[in-house]
Amino acid sequence: MTEINFSAELDQNWKSYRTWLNEQVAVISVNMALMDIFPADKQAKLAYVVRGYESDESGLPFVDCADEVFRHILHSVAQLGALPDVLYAGHILSGGKVQQLFYFSDETAFAETLSQLEYDDLIVQQDAHWDTYFEFLLPSSLESKMTLTEEILDTLVENGVDLSSPKLVEHSFHFNEKEEVERFIEKCSLSDVQFNHIKYTENPVQTDDSSDVYLVKIEQEMSLDTQDIFNQVERFEQLADAFSAQYLGWEYGSFGQRGNYLN
Repeated sequence: MTEINFSAELDQNWKSYRTWLNEQVAVISVNMALMDIFPADKQAKLAYVVRGYESDESGLPFVDCADEVFRHILHSVAQLGALPDVLYAGHILSGGKVQQLFYFSDETAFAETLSQLEYDDLIVQQDAHWDTYFEFLLPSSLESKMTLTEEILDTLVENGVDLSSPKLVEHSFHFNEKEEVERFIEKCSLSDVQFNHIKYTENPVQTDDSSDVYLVKIEQEMSLDTQDIFNQVERFEQLADAFSAQYLGWEYGSFGQRGNYLN
């Protein structure tokens, strides 16, 4: 699928990421600016405007029709978004269809404008507290890290970095309690987590936001041309959750040289 830069065309703060929906790959683009608008008393209804497209085996648009899908999204946003009470929440590409999500209040005006557009299905539901936006559209911490990992690897390849050569990968964590640090280290040592070194602070240190935390760093050796880095990100995210910690992400370096990428 051709990469689509929605933020370049829409005057919104957008975030796009890949995830899985109903065991199929999905690309979700969400309007982050809506967080600054909530709560909105008027826009208590949510509309799913659905339209099919020609898809490849993954369920995403063929490269040849990606531009057409993009133009349709922009046209729909321009027409429906011109209504005074409509807020565009985002869209989902998956399973051979695009679902566009709009919050609105005047169902008559919305339906009248929509009747002038091409679409296959319309689903309207009440969502006064914007649960769909906050609990479904917005990416989870893990989804954000997975997407950023993809972007980092793409950047490394563009800069000529050989992902197949061994790299030192350092994962960073924040802990609030020293007891949790000790339990976490014990868990990693007794499990099948492969690592070269574990480093941690004996006393809390102050972060940029003036929080006092214990720092833990786990150093691994791996190549970045396989699924391993994604598996490690997922595993460390889950481990951090189990010990009430925050997994910050990873940075890399070739042997003898540290890298500049941190998610």
